[in-house]
Amino acid sequence: MKRFIKILILLLILIFGIGIGIFGAKKFKILSEDTNININSTVKEILPISEYATLVYHYSDVITHSDIYKIFGKEIPFTGKKAIYTIDGTIKLGIDGNDIKVKTSGSGIIVRMPEIKILSHEIYPETFNLYDEKTGLLSNYTLKSANDIQLNHKNEREKKVNENVALFTQAKESAEQQFKSLLENMPGIKGKYRIVFEWE
Repeated sequence: MKRFIKILILLLILIFGIGIGIFGAKKFKILSEDTNININSTVKEILPISEYATLVYHYSDVITHSDIYKIFGKEIPFTGKKAIYTIDGTIKLGIDGNDIKVKTSGSGIIVRMPEIKILSHEIYPETFNLYDEKTGLLSNYTLKSANDIQLNHKNEREKKVNENVALFTQAKESAEQQFKSLLENMPGIKGKYRIVFEWE
């Protein structure tokens, strides 16, 4: 009888211990998930929620333009025109902050960044200067001509920037430096988590 009671007590202790273990594990998991959620929310709160420029690119270009009248594909003598202009502009490269995603993995915070894109492109008409101009019969430069030249050059410059891998790499590195410095000094993150960036 005494032996039976001892076995029963041991079984109760074992069951109680298992129960505490399961309860503790669930509670730890919940706390861990809550911590991850809190960290993710905190990180998202300080990251930009709109368009954010990571690189501002200033340029000063020389535009060479020429044109000539043609009939049936043949150039008409003395109708050609040619001009050389200069113009300044600014292109901003950056990201859409709404597309940034954050998650935690162990001791790391993974910041998933959207692709870098041109956010804005501003040309300055007041810097549009004529350096040389030659006109022919029935061909001269007008205000409309100048506007068309500026617009065409703007489109060409954007195309060149989109093909410039070095500029986009620089914009990414700038974004990582800015956000990493900001995040690593946040209370609760400093010295505890490693910031990792991933790009689309």
